[in-house]
Amino acid sequence: MRAVLPDTSAWIVFLRRCCPDRLKESMQSALIDGRVHTCWVVRAELLIGARDEAARQELDRLLAALPHVELGEEVWAEASRTGLGLRLEGQSVPLTDLVIAQAAASAGLELWHLDAHYELIAGRAGVTQVAFERSPPDT
Repeated sequence: MRAVLPDTSAWIVFLRRCCPDRLKESMQSALIDGRVHTCWVVRAELLIGARDEAARQELDRLLAALPHVELGEEVWAEASRTGLGLRLEGQSVPLTDLVIAQAAASAGLELWHLDAHYELIAGRAGVTQVAFERSPPDT
């Protein structure tokens, strides 16, 4: 099984009580197997969203234990190239998403998300991605 970089959107839904089964099971399995990585963009976004300082400290401790993808100059340069290409095609994509996708691509990680921007980025950035649904489909 492949190592993964969950985007902030995947973490937020995973950490809620009403997490869809597919995401919950996938994240739990990847965490148990030690396949989950993070990067400072995802970590910072999650820490900013903590409900209070105590929750921020606990979340920071947990995220610090995960392997981190370094965001070196090449990650930023490739993210800017991808962003420019998309902008020239009329697509606006947040810088954070571009950097997270490039971080996953540079480390050979599968990007897990619930964010439609990654559908636009994936082919250009050369990242393998898995899109999860926010809620289970109605049956």
